Amino acid sequence: MPTIDQLDLSVYNMYAVRTRMFEQFNKQIHLEEAATIPPQIKMVDIYPKLTEMDLLLGVVPVVTPWAYFLPPKRFRRQRRSSFAFSRIAPTLGTFEEQEEEEQKLALVQCRTQKEKEEKEILERCLAQVGKVNEWLNFIIGRIGQFLQG
Repeated sequence: MPTIDQLDLSVYNMYAVRTRMFEQFNKQIHLEEAATIPPQIKMVDIYPKLTEMDLLLGVVPVVTPWAYFLPPKRFRRQRRSSFAFSRIAPTLGTFEEQEEEEQKLALVQCRTQKEKEEKEILERCLAQVGKVNEWLNFIIGRIGQFLQG
């Protein structure tokens, strides 16, 4: 079994080289001077938390929740699908189904003035939904072109 005096001389040389490299690194990053940093400006980690930055800068955050209810059960899947991104009202069905509903609405007979007004409001609403869907498709197409180019 070898003892420490029987080791090769390269082991001692490598230890000296590593020690010298470690000392140079400490000088480069000023590790000895780190203890002189006042505790008021010392950050614990590289990525400061919002509360630490607020304390340092004296900012008071205002947290206002935007909703007091839980999202629907299928919200996560719906948000990631292209179907939800290309339509403002996906519950109206596909474009073909929406057109069929508009045709059914056009065939409805109105008996009173109030029913006629309601029908006109629904027709205008569906027409506006169609316009907004066209605008949204245009915008998404331009975003796709921008990302490609």
